[in-house]
Amino acid sequence: MGNFAIGVMGHGGGGKTSLVEAMLLVSGQIPKLGSVEAGTSAMDFEPEEKERKSGIHSSLAFLEWQGQQVALVDTPGSMNFIGATAGAARVVDGAVLVSSAEPGIQGQTEQIWEYLERYTVPRLMVINQMDKEQANFADRLDLLNGVFSNRLVPINFPIGKGEGFRGLVDLIEMCAYTYDASGKAEKGEIPAELQAEAEAYRTRLVEGAAEGEEELLEKYLETETLEPEEILRGLKAATQTGNLVPVLCAASARNVGTDRILGAVTSLLPDAATRVAQRREGDSAPPGYVGDFAENASFSAQVFKTKIDHYAGKLSIIRVRTGELHPAEEIFNSSTSESERPAHLFKLLGKEQKEVKVLLPGEFGALPKLNHTSTGHTLCAAKKKVEFAPIDFPKPVLSYALKLHGKGEEEKLSAALHRMMDEDSTLTFTHNVETGNLLIGGMGQIHLDLVLQRLKKEFNLDAEYELPKVPYRETIRVSAKAQGKYKKQTGGRGQYGDCWIELKPNGREEKLNFRSAVVGGAIPRNFIPAVEKGIVDAMVKGGIAGFRVIGIEAIVYDGTYHDVDSSEMAFKIAGSMAFKKAMEGARPTLLEPMMELEIVVHADYMGDVMGDINSRRGKVLGMDTRGRNQVVRAEVPMGEALTYAIDLRAMTSGQGYFTQKFARYVEAPPQVSDKVIKARQAAAGG
Repeated sequence: MGNFAIGVMGHGGGGKTSLVEAMLLVSGQIPKLGSVEAGTSAMDFEPEEKERKSGIHSSLAFLEWQGQQVALVDTPGSMNFIGATAGAARVVDGAVLVSSAEPGIQGQTEQIWEYLERYTVPRLMVINQMDKEQANFADRLDLLNGVFSNRLVPINFPIGKGEGFRGLVDLIEMCAYTYDASGKAEKGEIPAELQAEAEAYRTRLVEGAAEGEEELLEKYLETETLEPEEILRGLKAATQTGNLVPVLCAASARNVGTDRILGAVTSLLPDAATRVAQRREGDSAPPGYVGDFAENASFSAQVFKTKIDHYAGKLSIIRVRTGELHPAEEIFNSSTSESERPAHLFKLLGKEQKEVKVLLPGEFGALPKLNHTSTGHTLCAAKKKVEFAPIDFPKPVLSYALKLHGKGEEEKLSAALHRMMDEDSTLTFTHNVETGNLLIGGMGQIHLDLVLQRLKKEFNLDAEYELPKVPYRETIRVSAKAQGKYKKQTGGRGQYGDCWIELKPNGREEKLNFRSAVVGGAIPRNFIPAVEKGIVDAMVKGGIAGFRVIGIEAIVYDGTYHDVDSSEMAFKIAGSMAFKKAMEGARPTLLEPMMELEIVVHADYMGDVMGDINSRRGKVLGMDTRGRNQVVRAEVPMGEALTYAIDLRAMTSGQGYFTQKFARYVEAPPQVSDKVIKARQAAAGG
């Protein structure tokens, strides 16, 4: 008996959740099909999922098919929640990638494919919704093969289409399966009108299977034929190396083809033991771990999701890699070097929790109330430590400043957002001390809108978004010298500090480059650090618009002091005064942050994307081809890219996606500089 850990993935609206429900139905796990549209789905059970009629979180299920145990993780299709898919891709042994048979291809499919490629996850492709009016299997297959390097080979194809879709032709057995209204299949002969099409598809399948094993290839070259069991053997080998991706058709909402998909999962994709034996790069232990991942290896698992349950509290969702886990057994978190002892173990089917006495290799499980464990952490046997590579979650592409309506609720807000971040590793929350903004980062508008809804509904916090303030910088263009002299006498001991400094441009270095050229004891050594501190403090407050100054070299070269009245405080103030005066004569200027964007977009949208980059004062750094897509690298001012995630999706009908990172600071053009300075001065005056 094998244990299979399978991710069901694909673009939004392709019928992933309906397929998982159909799998549960044919395996006897649920009595009837639920409906995402009607809100009766076993997998999309959260209130916000029912409201949106689509998945937001990954959800788990398990079933038995022909003596094999199959654990499923159903992932969201929206780019806004792609983090859940990234987490699942890291831990599954195989994937079922679902694509609608209707025209067009969504960018999500390609991004998910990239995750599966990164983690070398073998996969099947299901062309679903064959009962839709515009469904076309052949066109869809050609389009997908054009995108994914001609690696897709069908192992069945549809009988009929649209409302007339009633079954499929099995290309391994060379027979037909037709389905009744209940989803029950009947085996029969291939319709005469489909015989030629079947022979053409079969030839491609046999050629692909033959390339899976050298022995099979030799036989095929001699005889030009393979037996069904040989086709299956070669296809399995080619699938598990990633050379081929078998394609099946289905109409999951009508439960047509589901049994064939489950059969392909258990006969073509690797189970947990096979996957461990392959020890693919990224799944193997890091340097320093001694021992092999054999079937009888000690317990090891990775946390790929955290769920906060209203009743059970925190649940750490794990994928068991090796060994077994029993309740109350001491385990070690090698990511934090802390011990844990879960009192209970659960398997999940949607929202239902089934307590179990053991979790086996390949299974997904939920461990309640682990005190030192978060998403991405490795759990293992206390006496045999191992640590898996962390999960590479995508970075936020859209950020807003959060404005609370109520006063004194910052601590409550922080607690609420950190709880959300425990569940969602693509959500970020930071306090920008420089701008004063509370910044929320996420994967898109829908993602961040959901945060506001949850703050209101679950935590009674009223808030709204506004565009974040851009962290501009200031610098100087030329060298300048100035004196800072602080003298105060109010009776008794006074304050006296006097220094001369020179400011010089120093590239874009964030830290001050400070040195002393004082000779002859004009300023005692113990007061020199105070001059530097005064300059540093003044740099934070800026010179022309109140933004931090960077790219400065400061030299203190002269001054005077008083034996009694001089102090560190006096020289600190003198240093600050000298800096402000020198800035005025050093032709100060405003710098704006530049972001480096990597934009993945179909060639059809390249003209719009390039024009948009130019309109944002951006600069294209380079272009490359990735499958059917173009990859554009560009630099764009941060102030012009604050809403780029929204704009790109609108511009590309939801197909384009991008990543971004800070690149550098550049001098802002006069029109930008003047506008920013006037706005800051007006705000200060108000």
